[in-house]
Amino acid sequence: MRSIAVLSLALLLTSCGGAAECPEPAPSASAGDEAAPELASPPAEVRALADAERRASPPGTAVVAMLARGNHAFLGRLEMEAGAAVPENSDDDEEYIHVLEGHGTVWIDGVESEVTPGATIFMPAGSVVRYQNGDERLVAIQVFAGPASADKYDRWTRVE
Repeated sequence: MRSIAVLSLALLLTSCGGAAECPEPAPSASAGDEAAPELASPPAEVRALADAERRASPPGTAVVAMLARGNHAFLGRLEMEAGAAVPENSDDDEEYIHVLEGHGTVWIDGVESEVTPGATIFMPAGSVVRYQNGDERLVAIQVFAGPASADKYDRWTRVE
């Protein structure tokens, strides 16, 4: 249930796009500061997986389908080859991974956990993470609770 709630929240955050039924964000300003300029919302859309832009990692062992990217969240479908690894890294945004297929081992701030289909991984912003995939392909849904961490995919090779 938690993974469904997380994905539902991500879809809500990425789909509002300024529609009348979505709440207006509260202005963020410190005392005496001007309100931060609001980013233009991307247009609302429904995107089929087949139509999503796909990007391959530099070694070619992972592919992400860019499902939705708004001002407040990112949603992707991640595939990794058997035996592939994600080196130690840290992101500025919270990250959620829900495993659909495959298995492996994740280390979050030094704590090791096995992941299998149906597992949902939560990585707090700033946590140090690495991942070692098992002996079969991994398929997962990935959510960044803030789109900036997905900027790394802009450096990956576009898959046609």
